[in-house]
Amino acid sequence: MAKKIMVLIFSFLTLLSYSSARAQVNPVYKRMVQNGWSYPFKNGFRMLTPTELDSEFVKSMGYSESTVANLEKSGIRIVGRWEKRGPWNSKLWTALSDCIVIGTVSRIEHPAWSRPLYLSIVYVKVDSFLRNDYGFSMSEVEVMQRAGPTGTGLIAIAPNEPRWTVGERVLLYLSASQLITFAANNDMPKLYNRLINSRKIRFQLIARLEIKSGKIISKTGKESLKHVTDSVCYILDLINHSVTIRKEL
Repeated sequence: MAKKIMVLIFSFLTLLSYSSARAQVNPVYKRMVQNGWSYPFKNGFRMLTPTELDSEFVKSMGYSESTVANLEKSGIRIVGRWEKRGPWNSKLWTALSDCIVIGTVSRIEHPAWSRPLYLSIVYVKVDSFLRNDYGFSMSEVEVMQRAGPTGTGLIAIAPNEPRWTVGERVLLYLSASQLITFAANNDMPKLYNRLINSRKIRFQLIARLEIKSGKIISKTGKESLKHVTDSVCYILDLINHSVTIRKEL
């Protein structure tokens, strides 16, 4: 009996930590709720099923069933599981993002509050927005990164995360909504509450491409910036149901 009581108390405290008494002011969180997303662990934390992950992701993005169907016809799978997405290219990155910017890395900081999961924040001065779901009027975006100083004299390296250099020009595919759902789905109440109760918008990186002399630098070589931006515009038009589906640009 005592064990059951302790379990109930723990579940209540966990839920309370996510359901902060303060009014949630984060505009991304508010939009997610309007889209039908809600904190998925009201009865205690557990691992979500693949179907639940997919449904949660679609709701957090605000995509309708017809939008998901159109994207799939164009070869883009909108699912919550990273390993099931593909092919991994600018069209998919566009569909997974809620913000896409061209800008210049201005500085990198390592705040204590984001530990132990996120060890660095990369600040990027915005030159232009290619996708801006929330109508941001920001001169700078903050990108959360797992790699960086741990605070114990060690440097953590995160697989698949890029190395950043102050002054480099980049094209970034970002998601503020996925940063919030990542904190929720991985049982991180402190980070989750900080995100949803802050007016400041922070992003999770979907993909980063370096820009040099007007060209996109990728693993496959150089590509014109115009071709990539045209690809972004096509997917955004597809999401808005304003173009006819075609296989390639």
